[in-house]
Amino acid sequence: MSSYSVTLNSDNSWPEPLSELPLRIHPSMAGKLDPEYVKFFEEELCNRPDILETHKFPLEKTKAGGNVIPGQAPPKEMAQIYDIQIPRKHTSAEKPVPARVFVPQGTPPAAGWPCTVWYHGGGWVLGGIDTENSYCTHLADNARCLVITVDYRLAPESPFPACVEDAFEALLYVMDTTDLPIDNTKVCVAGSSAGGNLAAIMTHKYASARLSKKYPPLKFQMLVVPVTDNSATGETQPSWRENKYTPQLPAAKMLWYRQLYLPLAGDTLTTPESSPLFYPDESFKSVPPAFIAAAECDVLRSEAEAYSEKLVKNGVESRITVYKGVPHTAMVMNARLKQGADLVRDTTGAVRNAFYGE
Repeated sequence: MSSYSVTLNSDNSWPEPLSELPLRIHPSMAGKLDPEYVKFFEEELCNRPDILETHKFPLEKTKAGGNVIPGQAPPKEMAQIYDIQIPRKHTSAEKPVPARVFVPQGTPPAAGWPCTVWYHGGGWVLGGIDTENSYCTHLADNARCLVITVDYRLAPESPFPACVEDAFEALLYVMDTTDLPIDNTKVCVAGSSAGGNLAAIMTHKYASARLSKKYPPLKFQMLVVPVTDNSATGETQPSWRENKYTPQLPAAKMLWYRQLYLPLAGDTLTTPESSPLFYPDESFKSVPPAFIAAAECDVLRSEAEAYSEKLVKNGVESRITVYKGVPHTAMVMNARLKQGADLVRDTTGAVRNAFYGE
């Protein structure tokens, strides 16, 4: 039995009417947002309730539309981009896990390409193999690594823990495969938002799993605006209170995602495989170094900061950068926002440095 206080409509939409157009930045966010973002909002977003109020639309309609946010830079040229099907060996679902491989230009190192396993964002409900292709090409190009983006199962059709199983299946495949030119001593897990949540969980799950003992340890983790605490409220996380009405991911939309992904509520909100902030200290001691990108005007900022602090407390190197004046989706606005371009440069550079020491 769910303990959520809001009952979603029968079409899985949030039970509030759409706001009047043009949409406006909430007064509580006045003066907080970067002028570049405000300009972008007024030019591109104020008449796009499908982007700003996604949670108020019938979910089937939103999924069919792809939920692609404007403002991404053009993709980088790749040597190859192709899709694969990852066979099931360690998890219970019947179908293989779809994934896309991005191969950078140039000659791979003698041992094979370093590899980043990328988990896309979208609240475990939206997004897919196509939504962050541009970023994946920038990551492959700048970090000089092969990137594999994982098309994990989504809620509400496949709620928690389906995507965790798919994410782990894909990671074990990368460590074991001979079908790709990968150096499995140099593997990074990374992701944005819900994908950052999955990447963080993978570091703990991999470190403790008996299955992974025959493989090298993970080299690095890179988390972009990650969800680390699915029990967060305005009482427990400061940024949930400060940025309750932030554009693009207001608190209500985050609660909508949470309700679709974790419909049972209760203990599922704090189990570490949904909320990695709750892994015990001993588990934190065994995970790889991290770079974390947080957005100042994001409801998730303080839980990203708390996650970085817990890494450092347990002796793990963690660097966090908070990008000033931007909301949750800055990563995919790198063509329009300097802070978004800086985020892409910093995150991909951190992965390159982890692999090559540059």
